[in-house]
Amino acid sequence: MPRRLACAVAALLVAGCGSGSADANEDGGGAVRAAGEAMQSAGAAAGAEHGVPEGLTWIAVRDINRVYDDDNNPTNRPPLIDEAPQGMIRLVDISPDGRDDWLLDYTEAGSTQWCGTGGCRQRLFASTPDGLVQVFDANANELVAEGAGRVRARVHHTYCEGQSGPGDCEIEMTYDAAARRLVVVSGDDDFNPMGWTSSQ
Repeated sequence: MPRRLACAVAALLVAGCGSGSADANEDGGGAVRAAGEAMQSAGAAAGAEHGVPEGLTWIAVRDINRVYDDDNNPTNRPPLIDEAPQGMIRLVDISPDGRDDWLLDYTEAGSTQWCGTGGCRQRLFASTPDGLVQVFDANANELVAEGAGRVRARVHHTYCEGQSGPGDCEIEMTYDAAARRLVVVSGDDDFNPMGWTSSQ
């Protein structure tokens, strides 16, 4: 993948440096488009190698690079990444349909941007006949897909009302395939499995 990406970037630089504005207008952006398509192909190849859906890799890469997005100081940032860190995208078992389900664990993203006292952002994607659907997007200190549609999250102590003992609280959920969402079955009813998305 790095070699393909390097070729794509080189093609983009050659296109930008080797032609004047008149040439660029005549080309209609074809060279830039070709470079972008080469980068997409490189990302797709990497995703296929690991069995990870390409779209999840793009989400992870986009979110990590976006942390350093600063138009007022564009030179103060690390190099762009082109693949998700090891362990950030993991195969899990949520929906009982035999298809792959996936977890994006932002604990492994290399930044505290998505973390707080209630843990780090966790995003679960369940398989459906139409593809993947996001069913969990919230902070948690631990998120475990237990199979057969059961998911358990260890979350911030503010959700501990009615529970005994110090520390984090356990929220148990079950996957409703018809509604394509997680439903809280044990724990604080105020906990929203899609809390991060709802707050954006």
